[in-house]
Amino acid sequence: MRNQPVRMSGKKLITVSALLLTHVITGYSQDARTQWINENAYVVAADTTSSTADLHFLDGELKNNVVFGLGEASHGTKEFFNQKRRIVAYLVVHLNYKRLGFEFNSSYIDPLNQYVINGTGDLKTLMKDMMLYNTTEIYDLFQFIKRYNDGQPASEKVNLFGFDREEYAGDPFNRDKFMADNIIADQAAHPLKTIIWAHNVHIAKDTTMAQFKAMGYYLQQAFKHNFYVLGFDTFKGSVTVITENGLAAKDFDMQKESFAEIFATANQPMLFIPFHKTPNPFTGVKNNITNIYANWTPRRTLPMIPGADFDAVLFIKTTTASNIMAADK
Repeated sequence: MRNQPVRMSGKKLITVSALLLTHVITGYSQDARTQWINENAYVVAADTTSSTADLHFLDGELKNNVVFGLGEASHGTKEFFNQKRRIVAYLVVHLNYKRLGFEFNSSYIDPLNQYVINGTGDLKTLMKDMMLYNTTEIYDLFQFIKRYNDGQPASEKVNLFGFDREEYAGDPFNRDKFMADNIIADQAAHPLKTIIWAHNVHIAKDTTMAQFKAMGYYLQQAFKHNFYVLGFDTFKGSVTVITENGLAAKDFDMQKESFAEIFATANQPMLFIPFHKTPNPFTGVKNNITNIYANWTPRRTLPMIPGADFDAVLFIKTTTASNIMAADK
């Protein structure tokens, strides 16, 4: 049978033309955003390298910074932990950061601080109850800090502190403000350059969530231009999470048309994307990045406005589950 010509009314023709035009504009917009990333992002070296020379751009990014928010899209990603260790190493050695705060109760962190300051205790024993942070990657972080401190006078050693508290779990809507208050108090007592290690959900400056204000919002109010936030994002892979049967690795893929998918079109799989460079096609645009809670949940997205919630994002296209340390027999 011969193909018959398709006849359209003028109204239908206009509708189809509009849809085609929208598709072309969307494709062009995505191409423009990919090009912008390729031209403005910094390539980050593999997380297994011992050198941090590739992170020299942080000198300019963190000029005059006092409190640096170091996020993560999950508490169970190997590459996030390793890249954060490399960043901490660069900030400590080259930019004189002296305090490192964790989204953890001080009862866990205080003994670890004694270990990195003076070698008290056994590190694996001190970490065994840290659940998702009881990993070889975090172990390597603490070992680096101890080795650094071993060669420093007391006044130059890096100190750890915890800004979360067990009692905050019963008041989730105020937990972020309480944690921010603890960081602000620590900065007042120890006016040194400080790194804050926490989940993206807490560290974001939070212009996108109307339900509550995140810890980053309160820190922004307190430290203003001296507060810089780096979020972390990924597109696919596996992650360690808490399940009904204990810790387990789960596979995931990020949703289509998210920021994560756009970042994944860049020509490098591991990038530091600063959002202050202009003109910027991401300015004022709200979309999702990857968000995985400690407990495995069906929803795995976090809304973000680049430059407003995070000053930059470290994107790693494919990530793997963290390595939980086995208990000594």
